[in-house]
Amino acid sequence: MIENELSYLIKRMPDLAGIPGKDIEQHYLSESEEPLRIRRSGGTYELTKKLNVAGDDLSRREEITVPLDREEFYLLLGLSKRGLTKTRHYLRLDGTLTAELDIFHGQLEGLAMVEVEFPNEETRSAFVPPRWFGRDVSQEEWSSNSSLAGKSFASVKRHLEPKKAPSRRPAPNTKKRPSS
Repeated sequence: MIENELSYLIKRMPDLAGIPGKDIEQHYLSESEEPLRIRRSGGTYELTKKLNVAGDDLSRREEITVPLDREEFYLLLGLSKRGLTKTRHYLRLDGTLTAELDIFHGQLEGLAMVEVEFPNEETRSAFVPPRWFGRDVSQEEWSSNSSLAGKSFASVKRHLEPKKAPSRRPAPNTKKRPSS
């Protein structure tokens, strides 16, 4: 399956009253750019490999997922290099889209991000993020879960600051000053 998603920071946390959360634990089995991931969510266990399919575009990846049983998950957990935990909330957006709001725990406590997966390019191109979405971080390597795993909130906090527009230096003053 090709994953076609955009990831955003949160500008303003939406009201989550009455919206259940799903606890997710993820671990990565290597330090490579595209590591194997094991995930536990409730009684579901899986092994996933994400592969880059669009050159430098980090928002499109092939995702290959294999179900695991509990015993397989815990055997692989011993090989884990780093991990993270989060609670995911599913929020309906206009039309048929769903926002997956991840609130991180443990070392990443204080971080929240949201992803939207798109069924096709037309829907993605027409997407207008809700006002509670912050900056699009889809192309920022630090923002992937595999990059965040094992890091602390303090180490990623600098990435959460608003991006500043490049400063435009005024052209040097080429006028001659009047002599006194």
